[in-house]
Amino acid sequence: MKNICFIANYYKTDVFVEIANVLKEHLITSYWIIPNKKQYIQLKRIFPENQLLYIGKLKVLSVANLAELNVDLKINELIYGDRVLKYESSKWTYRYLNSLSKLYYDFIAKNDINYIFGEVTWAHELMAHRLTVQAGNLKCQFLNPHTIRIPNGKFAFFTDEFQSVIKEVSKTSISKTDTIKIEKPSYLAINDKLIAKKGTLKHNLKLIKNFVLRTNQDKNDPTLYKNPLTQFKIKTAEIYNRFLFKNFVSETNVEALAENKKKVLFTLHKQPEASIDVIGRYYENQLELITNIWRILPEDYILLVKEHSNAIGDRNLKFYKTVKKLRNTYLIDNKADSHRLLDRCDVFFTVSGTIAYEAALKGKQAFTFAPAFFNKMSTCNEVSWNGFKNQTLNDLISNQQNCLNTNEFSSWLLDNSFDGIMSDAFGDPRCMGKDNILKLSKGFLKVIIK
Repeated sequence: MKNICFIANYYKTDVFVEIANVLKEHLITSYWIIPNKKQYIQLKRIFPENQLLYIGKLKVLSVANLAELNVDLKINELIYGDRVLKYESSKWTYRYLNSLSKLYYDFIAKNDINYIFGEVTWAHELMAHRLTVQAGNLKCQFLNPHTIRIPNGKFAFFTDEFQSVIKEVSKTSISKTDTIKIEKPSYLAINDKLIAKKGTLKHNLKLIKNFVLRTNQDKNDPTLYKNPLTQFKIKTAEIYNRFLFKNFVSETNVEALAENKKKVLFTLHKQPEASIDVIGRYYENQLELITNIWRILPEDYILLVKEHSNAIGDRNLKFYKTVKKLRNTYLIDNKADSHRLLDRCDVFFTVSGTIAYEAALKGKQAFTFAPAFFNKMSTCNEVSWNGFKNQTLNDLISNQQNCLNTNEFSSWLLDNSFDGIMSDAFGDPRCMGKDNILKLSKGFLKVIIK
């Protein structure tokens, strides 16, 4: 018999519940960590109350007399990278996370939890991860089940905060028979439909309605703003920035670029987002990244910067003006086909984006600032400011540090990933299908029952 724990996370919770029901048939008991009161009430109807840990603000702050933990969870970093807590008052945020770490420790130890499954987005999720790493006596491992992006319909269990280390479940030797083919991640098509709704009158009126009526708001949920005006300011700025972008930002068509120049592509991340603020922490200033890539640009190269189509509204007009002032730098069409760019460009930089993965599969040189599982390929290296200071771009390109070619990497990844769409009920409704839940559950069983 095994005890595991899921961290509830909005629409992802529905998927976890269905998986938990399958795992129960295999004598696996599911415990829950829940930040939202509404979801806590819903889960109480499904699971015994003693298997649930509600972590609402007031509930956690009211807990006293817990033993001190001799661990350093880097709480400053957790709060700085959290898209909500960074805007909240330090009068309660630090006390909340300190108290939460003790609650987690007691909950895990008391229930002899072997695995915690969750995302690596919110501060409370990262805290659970760090606690399992530092408090080794708990004998509990945090695993992040997440899509491997390419090929579609596959997921793996990541053991670190950066989604760069995959839990290996296969000891088979690496063969050279399987090769992952470049394909656009299926979630992009669903994303495009969501993007199309943004900026419409109907969408904005719905936002206003939800704000006025405080729809689905929970002042004790640590993932929601305590002050409604904070959310109002952020959403208003997004709408305003989107208007300015569409009317005052000019982009360059890829086909109009000079053919006699080599091309470096940097793809922007949506922000705030875990892929940049958590996984890419210390490299979250994307304007600084662009400037520093430009600094090492040889005379025969031009720098292309591509906005994420889902991020229009995240950045102000000054950001784009600053980018376009850099010599030999172009802001290219945000709708440009990524596969076309793979053919046209020579070198690729990103914090943790899929473009580096695609480029490496195509045999082109790619760099990530955050560690990534696809850094295992010889054509995709992690870089840092130290490398920028001490090497030229050509030095970076020629310094291939990793050892797996595309075929070897493909075999390793396919051996250590599972079939199934790991998403949420809103982002990709297909993941809630019965057949998909069974596929996902098979992967969970593989790592839980060794």
